Amino acid sequence: MLKLERRIVIRALLSAGLLMAPAAPAMADEPPAGDVTHCAVNVICEGTKTPGSTPTPGGGNGGTGDGGSGGPQLCRWNGEDWPCRDPELGWFSSATGCYYRTVTPQPSADDPVWAGHKPTEGTVYAETCRFTDGSMGTTAPKFFAQAPAEPPFDPVAEAEKLMFEQITLPFPEPGIAPEGTAVVGVPVWLWLTNAKAPAPKWVSNGTVTVTVTPRLESVVWDLGDGAKETCDEEGAAGTPYDPTYGAAKSPTCGHVFSTGSATKADGTFAGTVTANWVGEVTVTGSNQKVAPIKVPLSANLAMRVAEVQVLN
Repeated sequence: MLKLERRIVIRALLSAGLLMAPAAPAMADEPPAGDVTHCAVNVICEGTKTPGSTPTPGGGNGGTGDGGSGGPQLCRWNGEDWPCRDPELGWFSSATGCYYRTVTPQPSADDPVWAGHKPTEGTVYAETCRFTDGSMGTTAPKFFAQAPAEPPFDPVAEAEKLMFEQITLPFPEPGIAPEGTAVVGVPVWLWLTNAKAPAPKWVSNGTVTVTVTPRLESVVWDLGDGAKETCDEEGAAGTPYDPTYGAAKSPTCGHVFSTGSATKADGTFAGTVTANWVGEVTVTGSNQKVAPIKVPLSANLAMRVAEVQVLN
């Protein structure tokens, strides 16, 4: 008969979600109610780790790219530089010092803004002007038979606009096995559950076409124990765990803890997972080269790791 102390240790291992045994069947038990997950003795419990807080962009989809042009396209007026495009105001005209955007929806045909013109003869635009003192003012919408001149087609600016405004990159949603509590010295599997790259986007002015193709370059797991795991190339997204793998190590992305988390705040290691996305830029119809646009996106992790000793 096992000593009482040894039975307690084995029960602790089962509650932690993993115990290695040479000949037990690879079957996962049904999880009981509550926060504790039980598994068969040679199977890693699979689960998805929910980030501890709302993830924030590390530089893209609302931030600035690391590897793009280094800034927005600028237009010059009155001796000063202004962003050629504004997401709310529209495009900038160096001839007038004003931003223009098409009014949507267009006013009704009997609106005085048409100034006696028919809707088929032109378009009504919202106009926001820069003044010599640096302030801005919005005038009443105006009719133009031809659109106010837009800035020159800039492949760098167009690529960044595609990457940050039209391509929605997924924030990392980590999958981790074992679920709940890992064990010192036992392999942990790491992967992303939403690593599929969005579809490419393109824009053209009729002569030059800019295409941005997003891809996942690498994933960095800062697990809070002082170690970082960088998974890249074809294995960047990691390999989802399956009970048939038993207690084997992940072939693409994993970690083995060498110390437990009991002494940390809340008994967990606080870490992060960062998905490093890259927008590869292709320009056709021009010899201009555009550097890849790098966008890191991060989410928080909370890892509980148990130190287990078998007593004789």
